[in-house]
Amino acid sequence: MRADDVCGFITAMIMPASLTLGTAWSIRDLYVAPRHRRSGIANALLGHTIHNARSAGARRVALQTETDNAPALRLYAEVGFQPVTGLELLNRSFDPTDQDAGDTA
Repeated sequence: MRADDVCGFITAMIMPASLTLGTAWSIRDLYVAPRHRRSGIANALLGHTIHNARSAGARRVALQTETDNAPALRLYAEVGFQPVTGLELLNRSFDPTDQDAGDTA
């Protein structure tokens, strides 16, 4: 917030990391209003979230973005995020007009 103007927001989810008996935080969304971009808002939001995750004992903070989002990738690298290798991102999309065979609605 700056004055009464919402400049941006960040949402994070805390997930159990059962193999390490800890938690991991996942940044699910980071948004800065266009007129407030390049003013340090995103960096401040990331810093706040990283600080809170570390203070809460999290093992890591993760996020994802599109491969062509160069400004976001630069920012994330500047605050210490690194690409993950050795994992595959899997997704299953749904056609909203198709019903699951188990659906009764």
